[in-house]
Amino acid sequence: MGNASALDAYYKVPCGLLFTGHRAEAERVYDYSIGRFLQPDGDLDGTGVGWYDRFRIYPHTWLTWAATELGRPDELSRFLVSRWNPETGGFRADAEGTEEIMTTSMAGLACLRAGHAEVAAGVARWLERMMQAQPDLSRGLIHVWKPGVGLTEGDGSVWYIVNAKELRQWYFQYGISAAFLADYARRSGEQRWVELAREYLHASAHCREDVYRTPQSGKIGWGAAWTYGLTQRIEDAALVDAVVDGLCALQCGDGSWNPEGIYEAEPKSEATARLDVTAEFAALLGQMQEMGRV
Repeated sequence: MGNASALDAYYKVPCGLLFTGHRAEAERVYDYSIGRFLQPDGDLDGTGVGWYDRFRIYPHTWLTWAATELGRPDELSRFLVSRWNPETGGFRADAEGTEEIMTTSMAGLACLRAGHAEVAAGVARWLERMMQAQPDLSRGLIHVWKPGVGLTEGDGSVWYIVNAKELRQWYFQYGISAAFLADYARRSGEQRWVELAREYLHASAHCREDVYRTPQSGKIGWGAAWTYGLTQRIEDAALVDAVVDGLCALQCGDGSWNPEGIYEAEPKSEATARLDVTAEFAALLGQMQEMGRV
């Protein structure tokens, strides 16, 4: 990992290695990450991660997912569950108790895999309420719920809403919600969650022409692949194929993806950001391959 010293260079790598067939390497990176960043209370040390306070438990979700695949879910899932709000079903993403789609969906998936069925059921209901509260999907997807406020567009930036009228939006919000809902539907056997997954996925059709061919699109392909595995519907498969084509076109010659402009205009550390997105896209493409769409 070179000179990388912060959590954001490591937390997705075990999944990226696992889902591309490199289990031994995944175990080594996971063990190093736990040894280096896990604190006595079960939290992770996020020193040096610029966005850590805003998306407080997002790294925990990826490492918990890896832990479940490695047969060690309890190392992180107990702390993750402590950030769940049983009153709403969402996960607290920051110190203010903000709940948002990316954190809640990924935490729900990790908890589902770790055997926390009540938590996962709460997340499914939370996503259902978030969809029901959307004022106009043709304008975009509001992905933030604030305590005492409810669904909020905040300052109208990508931190709060996927603006369907603008380019380079956080399109992953459509896909990460669908991925959790498809996995929950498969495990619970309840068809309603498949339909909700499709509602999130196909709401992305309101967005601009770059919606399926930017790095922010990766999770749409992932969610669509898992949904397609349950529906076998051609329109779900078409989303997977569009995203895979987009990601492959953006891949660098050395196999990595260039992080510039993906989540921020000027990433703090290009090497770290490259590790982050490359590990994620390797994991997602590996998951899509399982459904025969890569």
